[in-house]
Amino acid sequence: MSEAHAIALETLTELLTWKQICERYPDQWVALVEMDWNDETDEFTVARVAGHGTSRRAPFEQMHAARLKYETVGHFYTGRVRAHAIDFVR
Repeated sequence: MSEAHAIALETLTELLTWKQICERYPDQWVALVEMDWNDETDEFTVARVAGHGTSRRAPFEQMHAARLKYETVGHFYTGRVRAHAIDFVR
């Protein structure tokens, strides 16, 4: 096994539910791969975390460093989404 391949395998987590991902990576951006998607609920049931961090870019930088390449990658935030205040102009 090549060193790059070994690093890539170490980067991926085991299959996790969304609740487990949120508990393990609170208030972080996560890149998810190998998602098992439920078409009825339009949500994934389990996925592997391929990268995570406090910035939107961090998960993808980790994937790039580990030479992970996936055709489909989910990009999600595990914390509470806070909307910015909007001033309405009349």
